[in-house]
Order: sequence, then C-alpha cells, then structure tokens
Amino acid sequence: MKRSRKLMAAAAALGLVGAAGFAQADVVSQWDMSLTSPAPTTQEVAVATGVPFTFDIFNYVEPGSLTDPNTGAVASGGFMPSGWSLFAGGKTNIFTDSTKTIQNGAMTWKERDTQGPGINVVNQDAKGNNCIMSAGWTPVDDSLMSEWWGQIDNVKQCDDPFQSSKRFKMVSYVLDGPVDLTFNVSATGSKDIYRLLQKYGNQTGQRVTGYTQEIGFIVNGQFQKATPGTGIAFCAKNGTIYDDYAPTPSTIMNQGELDSLMAHGLFGAADKHHTGTGYFNPYVRATFGVLAGETSLTTTGMAAVHRDLFGEWLPSNQMKGAFYYDDDGNPYTDNLIVANCDGDFDKVAGQAGAPNGGCDGQWMTYREDYQLHDIDGDGIVNELAPAVGTDVRAPIPVDADTILAWMADPLMIPGDIDDLANVNINAFISVANAQNWPTADGNGNASFTIRTTPTFDADVAQAEPGLTDPAAFVVSINAPNTVL
Repeated sequence: MKRSRKLMAAAAALGLVGAAGFAQADVVSQWDMSLTSPAPTTQEVAVATGVPFTFDIFNYVEPGSLTDPNTGAVASGGFMPSGWSLFAGGKTNIFTDSTKTIQNGAMTWKERDTQGPGINVVNQDAKGNNCIMSAGWTPVDDSLMSEWWGQIDNVKQCDDPFQSSKRFKMVSYVLDGPVDLTFNVSATGSKDIYRLLQKYGNQTGQRVTGYTQEIGFIVNGQFQKATPGTGIAFCAKNGTIYDDYAPTPSTIMNQGELDSLMAHGLFGAADKHHTGTGYFNPYVRATFGVLAGETSLTTTGMAAVHRDLFGEWLPSNQMKGAFYYDDDGNPYTDNLIVANCDGDFDKVAGQAGAPNGGCDGQWMTYREDYQLHDIDGDGIVNELAPAVGTDVRAPIPVDADTILAWMADPLMIPGDIDDLANVNINAFISVANAQNWPTADGNGNASFTIRTTPTFDADVAQAEPGLTDPAAFVVSINAPNTVL
C-alpha cells in the first residue's frame, strides 16, 4: 500500500510540474568537441606502423566506391572514406580539461553506417522530432552502399527503423570519474524537446552499482549543475518536466521514455520488436531502475535477474564467455548465443583453439537444447532452440564431444558477451531560456552539459554467486585514463 501511494504521489507531482510554461526555448546545434580528439584511424595506424591493412571479404571496401560528401574523401585500399576499415571500432577521446591529458571516457562506434565522431544532433526530422543520436547514415542493403553513401536524405534520423544503430555509444574509463558531453545551443523562441538515444558502457575495470546523469553548464572550466527553473531539464516525452523534490520512477513510465536497459538478446520476453527471447531470462529485462528529477537521473540498482546471476554491473575486461552461432556466415554481424561458460573465460585463447574453448569451467546452455533445428520448416537445419531461462529449469551442461565439434566448426565461435557491459539509456531533455544560462554569450548562443558518473556503493552491492567481497567487486586494470 505504501508503494502505491508513493507512485501516485510521484505521478501527481509530475503532472503538476508539467503545467508550468516556457518563456523561451532553444535549438541544440551540435556537440561541442573542444575537449575531444579523434583516435588514429585504421589507415593512419597502417601507415605509421608499416603493417598493411589485411584484405577481408567481409570488411573490404572497393577503392573509389564511396565518397564522403562532407570532406570529399574517397575510399581507397580497402578503407572507408573516414580512414577506418569497415566494421572497425572507432573512437573519439573525451578529455576533462583544455590540457587534453586526462580522459575519463570516450565516444565509440563501429564503422559502417555509424560514423565518427560518433554522435550527432538531429533537429526536426521527417516526423518533426529532435534527438541526440549516433552520427552516420541510415543503413540499407550493403549492395547499394555506393549508391546511398552521402545522400543527404539518408543521414540518420530520430525516426529511423528499430535496430538501425541509432544510439550514440559513450563509455566510462574511471569509477567516480565524470564524463561530460557539452552541446551548443542557439535561441529560436519555440519549444524544443530532445530525445536522448544512448548506449553507455562500463570500461572502468570495476563493478558498478549505478550511475548518475546530471545536467548543467561548464563555467570557467568547472561543471555547475543546473538549478530547477533554469530552462534546461530532464522531462517526459510530452515535455512534462520532472521534479527534483519528488523524482519520477522509471517503473511508472513507458518503455523507451525513461529507462536503462540491457540488450534484449540477454534478458527479456518477446515483444513487437523482438521475435525471440533473452538468453539468460526469457521473461524479464535486466535494467537499472531510474529516478528522474529536473536536473538529474539517478539509478536505483540493477535488476535481480542480473544480480542473481552475475552480481553488480560487470566491466568490459571481465566479460563472461559464450559460444556463438554465426547464422549468416559474417563474423562482423551479431551472432547468437548457444551456450555460456560457467567459469573464467579467455577469449583470445579460446579463439586460438585452447582446450574447452578457453573456458576453465563447464559450458552450459539456457536454451531447450544446444542442437540446430529446422524450426521454420524450410528444410535447412540452421536454427537454435528457444531459451527457457532459470525460471523453468537449471541450465543444461554441454558435453565435451559437442565442444570439440563446435571448435572445429567455423560457424561456432567462442567470444565475450560484450553486451553485459552496456546499457541502453532512454530519456528526454527540455531546452529553454538559453539567453539566461551562465554560458550565454549575449548573442543568442549558449551551451549545456550532460555529466555521467559511474558509482559503486559497497553497502548495497551484491556479490556474484561463488565470489566474495572484495574479489567480487574490484578488478585490477590499467585504465586508459591518461593520454600522452
């Protein structure tokens, strides 16, 4: 009963705050890159090291086939016009101050339809929406890449189809170290709401129990959190501003409006976007709960479906291992998990042919079985059985002979479950009254900053089954937080 009253109070507060009007709103023009620098491209590394780019049937780009409309750069020697190779991981370094010596995080992307610098601002797309999303081009059939590349109508839009790489990907390198994204704004006099389409990665080297996102300003090189009523605020999809004093829980909001979700392929039931279910739990999504105020978003803990299996949020260098099935024969596209390693896992060793696929424990599957089937009745046995999860039965051990057969099969690949280190963040921002911000220059220009900080709370942390504190939480790593 108490919980219901709290939710009702939060909803009521949300409605009351939403009744307030806006004196003036503004347009976000671009990401301020003054405290960033691009990492060397694949092509630059190849030239500097003298090690040539290796031909690969899947990531090779025909010379002259693609031209960047912004720079005029032409694809050459197998490289995209950007200088990155197709499907390579790109990165824009994000620094803490103008000396550009310390970085707490970076913007990343996978080179194809997503492009550097990794993030873009879209104003008034075909459906009139605004958003902060990934940079690049709306993906189409690869055979048409040379035809659609660079067409202005194909620049990524807020309303692009589901699973079309819309999220910008930011990572944190340091626990308790903030990563700041600053955006330039110009006044328009109209009300503007922006959707935040983000994927956030834990590369801190340590377990994380949560994170905060604060909105404010960089003044004289220092972050200054916004105060309520400033005009820059977290809000609902309809523009209703959240309240710092009565924060709104994500549990009463629509999915995609206010949440922090792990990949559906790991946890979650089938829905209108997903015909399959999550591998580890086919019923419940793994999420961080979120409390939304006007000037900050604060997580309230990771869902039990994740904590009961893995404890707190894992860092990218401590990933769990899986055997993947490459259902389309292209190693660069997403593969399907067929089994996971119940123990420590070494991806490099596993892919080099180490015994037991690099797993020092038992391979298990959360699927009905680990054989291939002709589920769609097309006469081709190439589909995996559905996942059932621990709510139905314990995982099934995979026998040693099957592991040996998988290691000899080029379509079965041991690898890290990378998405365990990532969450998708959905939120909306109301932008208004920039002429009164502390960053205003008097000519209709200003800027605001979104500060993201990963945190660890030992008092609430839950250990991974079989591990104890501190080994369950603290991992030794030389995080790349200093750039020479």
